[in-house]
Amino acid sequence: MRQGGVTIEPYISYNRPIDSVDAFGHKGPVYGGTQSIVNTTLVKYGITNHLSVQLHPQFFYKWRSTYGNGGGQPRVGDLPLDFIWRFVDPNESRLIPAVMLQSGISFPTGRYDHLNSDKTNAGGNGNYVFRAALVTQSTYRIAGHALRVRGWANIRKSVRDAEIHGISSYGTSKDFIGHAETGTSGEGGISVEYGINQRWVLACDVARDWSYGSKVKGYNNAVDYVEKKGQGSGAWVVAPAVEYNWSARYGIIAGVSTPFWGRNTTESLSGQVAFDMVF
Repeated sequence: MRQGGVTIEPYISYNRPIDSVDAFGHKGPVYGGTQSIVNTTLVKYGITNHLSVQLHPQFFYKWRSTYGNGGGQPRVGDLPLDFIWRFVDPNESRLIPAVMLQSGISFPTGRYDHLNSDKTNAGGNGNYVFRAALVTQSTYRIAGHALRVRGWANIRKSVRDAEIHGISSYGTSKDFIGHAETGTSGEGGISVEYGINQRWVLACDVARDWSYGSKVKGYNNAVDYVEKKGQGSGAWVVAPAVEYNWSARYGIIAGVSTPFWGRNTTESLSGQVAFDMVF
């Protein structure tokens, strides 16, 4: 980002679970899984030519569908706030990539307990979560076409647990009182974008997600002590997409992402579309 520049990029995605994968990689169909429509909007501002700040508000509509039946309600998600520092400038002729460090906090703005029925209606996890990422990016010219390669690795760790009352996003019961903490998680991946011309771009991301299990401690009915830790999970994800830019300021990108290998996870098909505006 240049100093004073603004990028606004709203996303819409539809997520549908397909298979449940156990610890040994065995798959089974998901019946009555939670489907969702998610709106996230990335808003980034250039404080200087090397430092920018971004917000990423999220909104959900989730529902559990069993034999075509089910319902849900809109929810606000947690709110990530990040600062991005580019400490190495790119030099195409010397094959030096841009290198950026991203760090911030996700604030627990989404509802996570006192739920009416089950954790399907949750919008967040109740934790303040530290976020950090290292990103590299290079652009090359191949036969008059632009090829951009980006690699990244990030980590997310809870810095404060959440007080839990009743049914929550952690699967607790209506009589539960205690505390919960999300497990440390992260992702690493590579993205390749190939410019057919100034308007059309082909893109594909391949990423590896991982997560440790969440921790829950407390009491059911103020008598029975509960202490449990969820299983860790992981998945490889591929996300091909097509981008069209009708000007230097505006563009649209649409694609689909799906896991192709995982453990202790749910494989979901996710269709996504985003509109990009640069000022």
